[in-house]
Amino acid sequence: MNEVGKPSWIVRIPTPIWLIVLVVIALVGDVPLQLPVLLQHRPTGIALIVLGAVLSAWGRITFSRQRAEIMPSSEMHSALVETGPFAFTRNPMYLGIVVVAIGAALTAGTWLMWLVPIVIFVLDNFVIIPFEERSVERARGDAYRAYKARVRRWI
Repeated sequence: MNEVGKPSWIVRIPTPIWLIVLVVIALVGDVPLQLPVLLQHRPTGIALIVLGAVLSAWGRITFSRQRAEIMPSSEMHSALVETGPFAFTRNPMYLGIVVVAIGAALTAGTWLMWLVPIVIFVLDNFVIIPFEERSVERARGDAYRAYKARVRRWI
């Protein structure tokens, strides 16, 4: 965040786009490097991809039903969503994306693909979510602070 409180370019790029770009980079990078497989279990990887996608979709649908803004760079925050997956994690969509990234890593098994969930988690946990939390706290005040005290960031 810069000095006037505007989101950085990192926050303006949605996490699913980060995931797609990083997966493509990992796939393209694996071809010339031909690194050995680190850890691979395709059935579990595919199951995690599906689970993560379902969790993210559930969060997105819950947001839509309450007419909440989906973009982390939004300053509106017209609704504080505490139902559905938001009852047990403050960030089900981010959690779902991280689970998808872990699933992709397990499916491919390569070193570069295992960097994807790490990078996604670092971006979300240390850049995007903190920006979003500060913005929601400014907009929703005590209600958000109470929710934050009740529900964990991840799981």
